[in-house]
Amino acid sequence: MIPFVFFTVFAALSGVYALFLLRVRSGARFYETRNAEWRADFAAREVSSVPVTVIVAMRDEEHCAAACIRSLHAQTYPAERTQVIVVDDHSSDGTAAAVMDAAGDDPRFVLLRLDDAAGVSGKKSAVEAAIAHATGETVLTTDADCVHGADWISSMQWLLARGNDIVGGPVLYERGNGLFARLQALEFLGIMGVTAGLFGIGYPRLCNGANLAYRRDAFRRVDGFGGHRHLASGEDEFLLQAIVYRAGGAAEFNPLPESAVVTPGARTLRAFLSQRARWASKGGRYEDGRFVAFLVLLYAYFLGCSLAPLAALSSPAALLAAFLLLLVKWTLDLSVLVPAARLLGAPVRLTDFVIAELLHPVYLVAVSTAGAFGRFAWKGRTTTTARARSQPSG
Repeated sequence: MIPFVFFTVFAALSGVYALFLLRVRSGARFYETRNAEWRADFAAREVSSVPVTVIVAMRDEEHCAAACIRSLHAQTYPAERTQVIVVDDHSSDGTAAAVMDAAGDDPRFVLLRLDDAAGVSGKKSAVEAAIAHATGETVLTTDADCVHGADWISSMQWLLARGNDIVGGPVLYERGNGLFARLQALEFLGIMGVTAGLFGIGYPRLCNGANLAYRRDAFRRVDGFGGHRHLASGEDEFLLQAIVYRAGGAAEFNPLPESAVVTPGARTLRAFLSQRARWASKGGRYEDGRFVAFLVLLYAYFLGCSLAPLAALSSPAALLAAFLLLLVKWTLDLSVLVPAARLLGAPVRLTDFVIAELLHPVYLVAVSTAGAFGRFAWKGRTTTTARARSQPSG
């Protein structure tokens, strides 16, 4: 009786997952059909006259700061309309010196340090401090470990100029030779596919602060990170959702290859899981209760995927049901990965996909649970979800 009830519920959740990914796939394919036209339009663009401010928050980034600064130094966007603000968030290493050495005497670059006396710290505080000093009408945010193509600023500003208030761009992981690096790249490609797909169906919910552009007046219109400053993550998605759903702003995903930024994956499994738990910690704090309820259904679905192999041991019929339902998941996941790979020019190895699918449900349940109830560390700071919920939002 218990296996029958389990697989009945699991089948219903599989239906929800199928509807979701089929919609996401249609959104990703929307951008595939627009890509050639947009690339031609971008190539024929006129030089923009809009002043732009790039914001990079750094904490203990001595090892990668120079590469990031060099890639920003090489941007083709007009220098007289470009400002790059690097915010040092209480680094304990030589981050500031590395930034200054790489920037040289280039007047586009400004280095700020968060105020120790005021007790201000964290990514959101760094971005807010930079925006207070920004001269650009457009704000682009990125991370210290990212490397950018020469037309990155131009491509993001180009899409903003097409009537959008906020634009999400693709973030790609470096594809190392090791299995761990390849699995991270594949997993993040899937995230980018879902991100693009949600934008494509007119329901933008996900984005990444490593590659995000928005109008400065749109940021102010929604009071920036107001209501979410105390959370360890979400400086990107909460802002996106506020601009789109609270202020009625227009949003778009940028599929152009010039818009992509590249970042290395986590060096260790512990760092990877801690980062993902931190990302998952914001899941219950979205303003749209329907979206939160959907995330709960997804959690239940992945929990079902994790338990299905155990339930399959109860009978031959259960084994067949588990095999068929998990095969459905694999097929659906591949249906999103393939268009995402074509859109973003990232390869997918079948062997890596198989290994990733075996780990995927258990990994998602683990990081989602840790994000909701656990403790996670990042950049030398440790946060518990319960502590974040108890802090004031002002």
